[in-house]
Amino acid sequence: MFDNNNVTNKLIMKKVKETIVEEVTKTGKELLAEAIANLTPEQLAAIYPPIERANFVVRKSWMGRNQVITFVNNKNQRVTYNHDEVLNVMLPKLSIMPCWIKREYWSQSTDMPSNVRHLATIEGLDEIDQELSDLQNQVPVE
Repeated sequence: MFDNNNVTNKLIMKKVKETIVEEVTKTGKELLAEAIANLTPEQLAAIYPPIERANFVVRKSWMGRNQVITFVNNKNQRVTYNHDEVLNVMLPKLSIMPCWIKREYWSQSTDMPSNVRHLATIEGLDEIDQELSDLQNQVPVE
């Protein structure tokens, strides 16, 4: 005798035992982003030391590096900022700007945006130059 129910049950059991394996291929950028995300702050600082730039810049590809960037603005002030902290504040506005959508990059040549200046350290170079000059002009006491 042929038991149709038994055959159906065997087919269902066979289908349940089959596993579908999906291969996920990641891009180089995705792999790099994952590797960077797993680094400690000390390791990040060793890999990405502070840099000097000619202007203010944020890049999506630099997110997660904890990069410290310094530039001199048009007021002759040395501005130092943490890229990730600044980008986190700017990202809501940047994410709707066509230049960010297209290039994932934004810069400003004259100064730092006013909405993130509170996150930066700003030093007047005139003051630093004056202090250096004063130190050089001091006569050593014998």
